[in-house]
Amino acid sequence: MSGQPPRSHLYVPADQPRFLRAAPRSGADALILDLEDAVAPSRKDEARAAAVAFAEARTADGPRSPELWVRINEGARGHDDAHALLATGRVDGLWMPKATAGPELDALVGLLADGATALGLLIESATGLLSLGDTAGRPGVLHLQLGEVDLRADLRMAPDSAPGDQLLDWARGLTVAHTAAHGLLSAVAPVSVHTSDPEAFRASSLRLRALGFQGRACIHPSQVAVANEVFGVDPGELADAHALLDLFERRVGAGSGVFRDSEGAMVDAATVRRARELTGRGGLQNTP
Repeated sequence: MSGQPPRSHLYVPADQPRFLRAAPRSGADALILDLEDAVAPSRKDEARAAAVAFAEARTADGPRSPELWVRINEGARGHDDAHALLATGRVDGLWMPKATAGPELDALVGLLADGATALGLLIESATGLLSLGDTAGRPGVLHLQLGEVDLRADLRMAPDSAPGDQLLDWARGLTVAHTAAHGLLSAVAPVSVHTSDPEAFRASSLRLRALGFQGRACIHPSQVAVANEVFGVDPGELADAHALLDLFERRVGAGSGVFRDSEGAMVDAATVRRARELTGRGGLQNTP
């Protein structure tokens, strides 16, 4: 896995051969083979076998793109899912559904103790949200993802009836805050069930990025290109970030800790933090 978070995470029902064949060509940065909600109970074993076969077909050496993740089931079945997929040695990470603190998470963290496979936590309940202070800091956890469909049901809220629904912004903020506090790679924005409205998906994605999410889960291939665009680095934004850092470093070198840019906005070390993240440029060698 690269140091940059995936812009798009595409869910793929693992028991659907047609979707599995098409998934690598979707353009998604990460695939999430789904063994849980998207699979009927009678097809769980078939889905696991298909996910294992898909993983085993990946190239063993060299870069592997897109990343391959699997959403396992809950409970004992999920533990067996994890064992089967880890045995392939070809899976980048596992997503734990309805993640909360407790023996199930402890057991999964133990399985991943060698660090070869990462862990993502799906936060889909009030208990999951309120236990983030414990769960997000567990070894191997790389991403948090907010599962808003299940969360709404747990909170006794009405289903999402509009693409721009902002009623869960408080939960989104908690997810982003814990991602930052625990030094995780990314907070993954929730899926949108409104797959027939790409402009609404773009608008909500832009808003979720502004809230601090670094990528988005998708449930339809048509959403992938939009997620890649919104959560990617715009060339103009990157150029502006480099220019701001150039100016900041010149002014700091001249002894100014804070100054105004060409448009009159105040610039200091805190202001350029986002620019450093975008460009990957570190601070000045002798700057505190």
